[in-house]
Amino acid sequence: MRVVLFKLNHLGDNVAFVPAVQALRRSFPEWELTVLTTPNAAGLYGGPLGPHEILECPKRAFDKSYRRPWELARWIWAVRRRRPGACLVAFDQSNAAHAAARFSGAAVRIGGNLGRIRVGRSLTEDIPVPDDSRPATWNWRMARALARAFGGGADWPDFPPPPDLRHLLEGASGPAGARRRVVVHAGASRELNQWPPQKFASVASALSRDFDVFWVEHGTGAAAAPPGAVAAPVATLAGLAQRLAGADLFLGNNSGPMHLANALGCPGVAVTGPTASGWDPYWNRDRWTALRHPNLHCAPCERLTAPVSGCANHASPMACMAYWTEQMVEEACRLRLGRAGGRTP
Repeated sequence: MRVVLFKLNHLGDNVAFVPAVQALRRSFPEWELTVLTTPNAAGLYGGPLGPHEILECPKRAFDKSYRRPWELARWIWAVRRRRPGACLVAFDQSNAAHAAARFSGAAVRIGGNLGRIRVGRSLTEDIPVPDDSRPATWNWRMARALARAFGGGADWPDFPPPPDLRHLLEGASGPAGARRRVVVHAGASRELNQWPPQKFASVASALSRDFDVFWVEHGTGAAAAPPGAVAAPVATLAGLAQRLAGADLFLGNNSGPMHLANALGCPGVAVTGPTASGWDPYWNRDRWTALRHPNLHCAPCERLTAPVSGCANHASPMACMAYWTEQMVEEACRLRLGRAGGRTP
């Protein structure tokens, strides 16, 4: 049987989805799985537990196809001609994904719906938001419902294990040097989620007095490495994973690289502002510090079911991010590096 899974979104969203795909592959080795995802996340789905086929499209282009009938028809046909017996539509997917599933010919269509979908009867079973409001949990329960629809899933636990990403680490060299290593990634997919890069640079320089600090340079707008830090250009997803897997601490925003570091078992500190609390590090929680304003009335303003596009605190814009000083973040990093839960050189 062919099963088509829709997950066209950013890197971190896909990290939270990989365990569901791997569990389906493990439980139903005879199924032929097709995953629709974005080019920057496609590499997550490699290895022996990856799908048989990956279809790639930039998120924005795929989502906008709903407004361009000829493009949407092309995607509907691409899915339909694979004759799927089932579809899984992740909770964060667009009208285009729901339309492609609705007209795929699949008798079973399981997923989540944030309430903004205008495609009627796109799902045959709608999985509600879990009590913990965690995307990884939600993805997992959708996949478990799909497995149960075909007589499986009885032995699935309530919560997903970390994804198996060993395929990204093939050929990686072991750590070198006597000092602990800190990887700093100052970017984020949305400006709203980004602590100022110059503040990350200040923390990186301060930490470089006692640790080897690597400043990840990724994307055309990446800031240059600050004094004391080593520039670490990353051209591929595997390169980023290998850099993170060999680190003793990740420092960054609540971002895709943060979720990748978390899944790989790297300890970390994440500066977190408006992001929904469900997006805090999911695995290895004893190794992570999510810095959130302790008592701001409006934070976090984002909800898993209601993303935000701007700050509504007009009296003190972005107070949730401005609260964190370089000294506070540096202290959190040093405390995390000194805990027994962190890695040793």
